Amino acid sequence: MIEWHINSGYPLYNAEGRSKWRAYPPPYNGGYATPWAWVDGKSRSYQYSQWATYVYQQLTVPSDVQLAIGGTYDPGSRAGTAVIEMLNSSASAISATAQVVITEDSIYYAGPNGDPWHNHVCRDYVPDYNGTLVTIPASGADTLTIPYALDPGWNQDRCNVVVYVHKTDVQPDSSRPVYNGAIVKVMTMTGTAEPPARREPRMTVSCRPNPFRTRTVFSVSAAANTPYRLSVYSADGGLVRESVGTLPDRGELEWNAAGLPRGVYAYRLTTGAGTAQGKLVLLD
Repeated sequence: MIEWHINSGYPLYNAEGRSKWRAYPPPYNGGYATPWAWVDGKSRSYQYSQWATYVYQQLTVPSDVQLAIGGTYDPGSRAGTAVIEMLNSSASAISATAQVVITEDSIYYAGPNGDPWHNHVCRDYVPDYNGTLVTIPASGADTLTIPYALDPGWNQDRCNVVVYVHKTDVQPDSSRPVYNGAIVKVMTMTGTAEPPARREPRMTVSCRPNPFRTRTVFSVSAAANTPYRLSVYSADGGLVRESVGTLPDRGELEWNAAGLPRGVYAYRLTTGAGTAQGKLVLLD
């Protein structure tokens, strides 16, 4: 999620956010209007009541691209380096634009209309709103390293690094499809920089049902009795559950989400055959 404020008369205004907004063709009868939503880069209008439906629909769509963010941050200098690993599980190379955005949460601003509390507010595009062109090889990985810094006026405890990778072309309907995105809190990167390990995605994983209620089953293309580690993370990157063991017959691993709240989770499943990552959508 990134919240752009594009009116220079208001305190949360960000010029790069406005420029990014204007990089899309005018979506409203040949002009621009606010509020307006893009969900995974798809133009989704000004109707607040419809946005949640679009988001949940998009969360069920599988992606060939998975992202992992590592890096460093020094609270003293207020500077750091983001290291982004991009995995491509498809049989074709992907050329795309990687956007790196610094956002800030829990900002109070009582504007003339709308919610006075603002999250995911765009503070800076790094290096700028044009992003960085990347090519992720077929069934391979690419790593992007981007330095960044926080302004003294931003609360570093509430700042995040957001990364999303979208197609290079803009559709006539004011859409620029996004392959995937990821987020990490800046203050979790105060250790030593270690780029995420680059791995070849040799293993395939499917999860059914997904979305699901309470239980779902991972089908893994690895031999029975292969050791595994399954880690499940909340939307803010915190580890919520982890299990280790050996894969049962047919490579089918049941996962029980009992006790967890409704929402979107990320998983990382590692075996001797490789590592797979993806999203889980837990319903009521």
